[in-house]
Formats: sequence, C-alpha cells, structure tokens
Amino acid sequence: MRSWIAALAATAACLVATSAHACGPYSVGLYEYSALYYRDAQGRWTGIDKDVIDELARRSGCKLVARTESRVRIWAQIGAGQMDMTVSALMTPERELLVEFIPYIESRQYVVLRPALAGALTTPAAFLADSKRRLIVVRGYAFTPTLESWIATLRTQGRIDDAPDQPTAVRIFKAGRGDAVVLGAHSLASARRADPSFASFVAMSYAPHERSIGALALSRQRVPQQDRDRMRHAMDEMLRDGTVESIKRRHLGDLSDMP
Repeated sequence: MRSWIAALAATAACLVATSAHACGPYSVGLYEYSALYYRDAQGRWTGIDKDVIDELARRSGCKLVARTESRVRIWAQIGAGQMDMTVSALMTPERELLVEFIPYIESRQYVVLRPALAGALTTPAAFLADSKRRLIVVRGYAFTPTLESWIATLRTQGRIDDAPDQPTAVRIFKAGRGDAVVLGAHSLASARRADPSFASFVAMSYAPHERSIGALALSRQRVPQQDRDRMRHAMDEMLRDGTVESIKRRHLGDLSDMP
C-alpha cells in the first residue's frame, strides 16, 4: 500500500511539474527602441518591454525566451512561422491575420521638427506642400491612421528616409539629415533625457486625437489558444494592479508634461 501511495504521489508531482512548465518555451522578439528596450550604462539590456516580459513569464508560468532582432526581421519571422511573439506591436488589420494582440501600453506619436521650420510646417498638409522637406522614419514601424496616410504620400514622392532603428533615426536627425523625424512619446522622452539639447527641437502632434496602442503580438499559428488566454489573463492582472504603470515610470518618469 505504501509503495502504491508513493507511486501515486510521484506521478502527481510529475504531472504538477509538467503542467507548470507546459506553456512554452516561446521565442519573444525584442527590438531596440528608446525606453522600451535599450542598453544601460553597464551595457545590459533593459527597458519597459523586458520588464513586462519578465513579469508576464513569472505570473503566467510560461517560459519566454527573448531574442533581440530588428523590427522588420521580427515580423518576417512571425510571418514565416519562425518566431512566436513580439512586444509593443502596433495593431493593424494585416498583422491581425497573423497574431492575437494583447494591448498594454499607450502613447502618442509626434513629428519632431527643427525650430526654424516649426512655425511654417504646423500641419501634415503644410509639410507636403513644401516639396524640399524630408522625413525620417524607423523602417517597419506602424503609425496612427493620419500619419500612415501622410507618410505614404511622402513615400510616393521619394521624401522618406528609412532608419533601421530608433537610435539611428535620432542620430541622423540630430546630424542634420532630414527635416523631421517621427517619434513616439516614450522615444521623445528618452531622447531628451539622453541629450538635453534635444529639447530645442519642436514636437508637434499632427494627429492630436489619435493614440498608438502597443500590444503583445502572439502568433496564431505557433501559440495555442489556451496559452494565449493564459498570458492575456496575466497581462490583465498586471494592468489592473498597476504593475505596468510602475514599470513605465521606472524607465520614463512622469510623461504628463509631454511634449
């Protein structure tokens, strides 16, 4: 009897252990972008998205394995069935076919201009009308509807300069290549903190009533519905108890005075 009970206990322990680790491992594509994901003074990767993923893994019990890639490569790999999920993704109908979105962060998108131009280029139409002006954007980034349409028009006119990532976009803008750059509020705050002189540039909201919503993007092909539900429940808890807001403030401080 004792041996039988011991065998049952061992089996139960094994089942519990299996259940606890049944979610994953899943690859998570992270990309360098201002306070969302960056290297600290010691060269270690940190940021809002890293902290969110670490806490999500802890609460959900899912094994999440971070991989640093460019945004373009992440979406190419998700589309090819070679990556399971990514972070702070902007929701579009095309992406919705590939992934299930779990929103967790909200921001505005700003057009940052040189001071000498800001007085004249107060609207998307004014920028379009000045055919000499060029815009820098991060390749693969999705924009709010008004900005998406405006940028598409500029692109057909050959007036877009694509940067591979956000730090490069800021760097080439500061170097005088391009007349404006599109940055989210988090990126703008990080750029100003890293270089106080960046505050001399003028941040304008060309779409003041639109917000960009960042979400986890979980592959419909590679992540079963039960695990997507498991992570959604954990994220809902993190939003409800203020954990996500606390993580944001840890890396950004107070953004209430933007821009």
